[in-house]
Amino acid sequence: MLLTAFLVVGSFGQISSQNPAKSTASRGVERSLQKGMNFPDFPQLESNKINRSITLPAVVDNSTQPYLRPVFAQSGASCGQSASVAYNFCYEINRLRQIPSDTISNTYPDHFTWNFMNATFPYYGEGVSYFQTFDILYDAGNPTEEVYGPITMDDSYFWMSGYEKYLSAMYNRISGANSIHVGTPQGLEILKHWLHNHLDGSEVGGVANFYAGISYISHLPPNSPEAGKSVITTWLPNASHAMTIVGYNDSIRFDSNGDGMFTNHLDNNNDGVVDMRDWEIGGLKFANSYGDYW
Repeated sequence: MLLTAFLVVGSFGQISSQNPAKSTASRGVERSLQKGMNFPDFPQLESNKINRSITLPAVVDNSTQPYLRPVFAQSGASCGQSASVAYNFCYEINRLRQIPSDTISNTYPDHFTWNFMNATFPYYGEGVSYFQTFDILYDAGNPTEEVYGPITMDDSYFWMSGYEKYLSAMYNRISGANSIHVGTPQGLEILKHWLHNHLDGSEVGGVANFYAGISYISHLPPNSPEAGKSVITTWLPNASHAMTIVGYNDSIRFDSNGDGMFTNHLDNNNDGVVDMRDWEIGGLKFANSYGDYW
């Protein structure tokens, strides 16, 4: 999985490049387009960013922080922007400003950035990758719901009118985006430190975005912490939906192969390799944009 994490400031300008082999840098932010890929590879956070003097707790849940807006239902194919703007960006900028995400003056709509890309190839109403959204957050920022309109607006191609409104968006921009490759225990540790302490020793950690294909929803068994709560143990092959990771729990467990045990050291899926795909103990908590029922 590739997860992106935001760092937010009040003002930033990004220089773009049409050369896919070239890195582009502006005010300390560097990105490059990888060969054969139509999205940039944001710099990966490495394990040397971890403060080893910090001991991770067994459970972190940033959904209890006042900076994560309440769960909502997205409108149209806007999951990329629901996850990256309405949840992640809103959380991070309000965390820095020390204000709660509980009013339209402190929350951010997904369709402002969504509309910039929705009528362009290859999207045309089929959804917009949040990799393009990051560029818009660099350059144009994002207005609040109070300025733009509520997040429940329909899928119409709505544009704000008025210089002052676009100017207000410029005060809400990001300074950069990073990625974490979490396909290894080492990468997962980086993510957990990000969620716990923002990799800088902060008392309040961050959140992260990921794409995946939602599969069948199971429930944690009676002998697991958080028993009865929903859990996804497998994902569909196509990464078709964006969501937001808000925490982790090292102790939840699910017997994926039905052997009556909870293990992280056995080849539970019988592919001849013991790796994270075999783990039955521990999990990440994530927010979706399908409304309260989900």
